[in-house]
Amino acid sequence: MRGKLKKVLIIILVIAGILVLTVIGLGIYFIATKPKADISEIPQNLGLSVILSDVVSATSEDEEDLNWYAALEEASADTSLIESSVFFGGYDTSKRITSFEGDDQCMAVNAYVNPKNENNDFVSFVLYHKREGKYSQPYKIFSTWIDLNNDDTYHYDCDDAAVSLLSLEDALGFAVDTGDGNKVYCGFWTDEAETRSLTFAGQELDGVEKVDYFDTPYYFWYITLPDVKGRLQNIDYGSYTCQELIDALKVQYEKAE
Repeated sequence: MRGKLKKVLIIILVIAGILVLTVIGLGIYFIATKPKADISEIPQNLGLSVILSDVVSATSEDEEDLNWYAALEEASADTSLIESSVFFGGYDTSKRITSFEGDDQCMAVNAYVNPKNENNDFVSFVLYHKREGKYSQPYKIFSTWIDLNNDDTYHYDCDDAAVSLLSLEDALGFAVDTGDGNKVYCGFWTDEAETRSLTFAGQELDGVEKVDYFDTPYYFWYITLPDVKGRLQNIDYGSYTCQELIDALKVQYEKAE
C-alpha cells in the first residue's frame, strides 16, 4: 500500500513539475514575442539630455584661447580641448562621414566604433569655430546612438528616429547655422529605401551616406532646413511624443514592405 502511495506521489510531483516548467516556459515565450510598444505615442522628456549639454565640453569657447589651423584635418588632430569630454572615448578623425560649414562654425561628423561600448557609440558630432578661412581646434563633441530601432522596449519607425535626433540637435543647439537662415540637421536609419524617401514638409534630403557599423549597414542622412524653432515652438520638451514632432515637422517616408 505504501509503495503504491509513494508511486502516486512521485507521479503527482512529476506532473506538477512539468506544469510549473510549462508555465515558466510560456511566460518567457510571451515576454520574448510580445510586440514592442510603438515609441510614437510614448511620452518623452529631453530634460536629462539638456543637463548633459553642460558636460559635453569642459572648456571655454572663447576664440582668443583657441589654436587655429589652415586645414580641418590639422585642426581635428588637436584634441586637447575635448579629451576631458564624456563623449571623447573612441573619437577618430580619420573616419569622417561629412562636414558642414557655416560662416563662423564647422561641424564634422565622424563614424567610429568604441570597443568599450559596442551597442551605443556610432557617430560623433564635433564643433569647430571658423575665422578668416581657418579652423579652430575642436571645442565641443557629442555622440549619438545607432540602435534606435533595436531598443529593447520600444519600436521605432524611420520617422520616429528622424524627429528624435532632429529635436535633440535643435534643443541643444548642435545644428549648424549656414548663415542664411537655414540650419543643417542629420540622422540615420537602417533601411536605405526608407531613408532616401524621407521628407520634411515635402523637402527631400540633401544627401545619404552608407556607413558600416560592425557588420550592419546604416544610412546617415542630412538636410538643410529653415530654422525649425517656429514649427516646434508649441512642443513641450518636458513632455511630448514623437508623433507630435512628426506632425509639426510634416515628416513622411515610404515604408518598406
